[in-house]
Amino acid sequence: MNIFRLSGDVCHLVAIIILFLKIWRSKSCAGISGKSQVLFALVFTTRYLDLFTSFISVYNTIMKVVYLVLAYATVSLIFFRFRNSYDSESDSFRVEFLLVPVAGLSFLENYAFTPLEILWTFSIYLESVAILPQLFMITKTGEAESITTHYLFFLGLYRVLYLANWVWRYHVEGFFDQIAVVSGVVQTIFYCDFFYLYFTRVLRGSGKMSLPMPV
Repeated sequence: MNIFRLSGDVCHLVAIIILFLKIWRSKSCAGISGKSQVLFALVFTTRYLDLFTSFISVYNTIMKVVYLVLAYATVSLIFFRFRNSYDSESDSFRVEFLLVPVAGLSFLENYAFTPLEILWTFSIYLESVAILPQLFMITKTGEAESITTHYLFFLGLYRVLYLANWVWRYHVEGFFDQIAVVSGVVQTIFYCDFFYLYFTRVLRGSGKMSLPMPV
């Protein structure tokens, strides 16, 4: 554990809590991609199956359980409790274009051809693209509420900090996880334009972040 890993975990948790509270307090999931949240729930499910097979630390176990509970709680708010506010027409990204390649790649590129290892690899690859339905939805509607952009900012910051964690571990421990690093770089790239708009528009006091509409 190092400061970058710990800070990344905190940012990840803050992002998830921000989204959950936004939906709960406003009693609306308008502007939120249910598809992205289902993908993230799938990420946590396939990654944390080792909860039943191994114990790393109390911290590790608690964080895994919290991520899983919040992920499925958020999905339930979107598709059940506040489903009348869910904008399914705008949340139209074809997730099969993500799931099929990710599943195929996880069978081809992994560290061990075992069920748990393949599912772990699947979760790493899927996390790198799980935010795309949300970004696509924002682009399609043309704007995003500030609270939604705060969620995306902390989610992106979590990935940046995790990249710093991998750099630190490589230089200090000599440890390098190619699958996690490459996937993390891909995911961070998706946030680059968003980070620019976040700092130039949202932090200047605009209630919503306007984005160019697709042609």
